[in-house]
Amino acid sequence: MCKKQLFIFYLPSYSQQLNIIERLSKEMKEKWMDIKNYEETDHLFYATKLVLNEIRKSLKIKYKIV
Repeated sequence: MCKKQLFIFYLPSYSQQLNIIERLSKEMKEKWMDIKNYEETDHLFYATKLVLNEIRKSLKIKYKIV
């Protein structure tokens, strides 16, 4: 007979460090986006598209659970 185990872990209702979009947003703001990109909507959308294309090629995000 095979025994199966169930592991239950507590996760807070909002885990910013576990949410991929939060990490991505932080990386974009800190490393790729310039203040001039926020002046107009078109500039922001264009810059975001460029960043996401570059990220798709090269970015590696490392998670550290504390």
